[in-house]
Amino acid sequence: MIMNRRIREHFLLIVFVCLSYDGVRGTKLSKQEDLELEKQLKLLNKPGIKTIKTKYGDIYDCVDFYKQRAFDHPLLKNHNYHPQVCLQYNII
Repeated sequence: MIMNRRIREHFLLIVFVCLSYDGVRGTKLSKQEDLELEKQLKLLNKPGIKTIKTKYGDIYDCVDFYKQRAFDHPLLKNHNYHPQVCLQYNII
C-alpha cells in the first residue's frame, strides 16, 4: 500500500517536472562578445606537449611546467619555481 503511494507520488512529480519544463533560453552574443569568449577559451585550452595512454585506458596530457593552468591564477602570474630550494629542505 505504501509502495503504491510512493510510486504514484514519484510519477506525479516526474509528470509535473516534464510539463513545467519550458526549454533553454539564451541570448545571441554580439560579434565582440563572441571574439572575447574565443580569446578566453584559447587561454584556457592549452595544448599538451605529449599524451600518454596507459594500458588501463587512462589518458594523461603533459603540459609545459610553466604553462599549467594553476599558474594562470593572478597571484601566481609572475611566480618562479626554484627546485634547488625544495631539494635543500627535502620538500620533494
